[in-house]
Amino acid sequence: MNHITSKDNKGIKEYIKLARSRSYREETGCFALETVKLVQEALDSGVNILRLYAGPELQKNRPDLLEQARELGTEINLISPELEEKMTQTGNSRGCFAVCKRLDKLHHMDTIGKKGRFLFLNGLQDNGNVGTILRTAEALGVDGVILSRDCCDLFALKTLRAAMGSAFRIPVYRSEDPRADLLRLGERFLTCAAVVGGDARPVTEVPFGPNVILVIGNEGNGLPEEISSCCRLRITIPMAGKAESLNAAMAAGILTWEMLRRPAQSL
Repeated sequence: MNHITSKDNKGIKEYIKLARSRSYREETGCFALETVKLVQEALDSGVNILRLYAGPELQKNRPDLLEQARELGTEINLISPELEEKMTQTGNSRGCFAVCKRLDKLHHMDTIGKKGRFLFLNGLQDNGNVGTILRTAEALGVDGVILSRDCCDLFALKTLRAAMGSAFRIPVYRSEDPRADLLRLGERFLTCAAVVGGDARPVTEVPFGPNVILVIGNEGNGLPEEISSCCRLRITIPMAGKAESLNAAMAAGILTWEMLRRPAQSL
């Protein structure tokens, strides 16, 4: 084990930059993790943890985690409370920080099979929403989540924290051209655009089939017409009162539940 005491240590600076910079994560092929829960989830999910930074609390309370990481070939670094304070992005790290190798996680769209039920997130910018949707998707049994190229970073610490380990396990795909991909997927999937009101069909009345792509739009602007128009069906969540719309993660959870709760049947 290495003992680090200097705030100018190269590894400490690397961790902080990875935690704050998407471009640096993409450049290096690495990402940062913080908190015992996330690091344990990563270890259990087979994530390649290159370096682990352990403060006094982690050393005292979780020697098993340190040993598990060491057995997997992780470099272990012991740090002081002062360095913990400098490194933390959450304020609740419990003395646990890690630098990990990015997963080969963003699968190509061509690898999506001919069957299944998927979520397609178009242009979402809130890391918490994306992470929460990933967690919900895994919990409810979605076959995969597609992210458009302009979605926020899957490997941002806030996304990973909200996903609570689900980002390490559920299949995630990247769409470089959402319109073209949805038109192509529409040949074998029922593509459903989630919109607010208008001519949309209430989700409670939709007999979802076994092969569905459910498309969720940006938090502020929803789905652009060029995206919703290339879907086979427009669906909405019926709402009472004066609320015009729901948080993207909440809407995705309701729509996903409706998509999966009934036995598959043809439209």
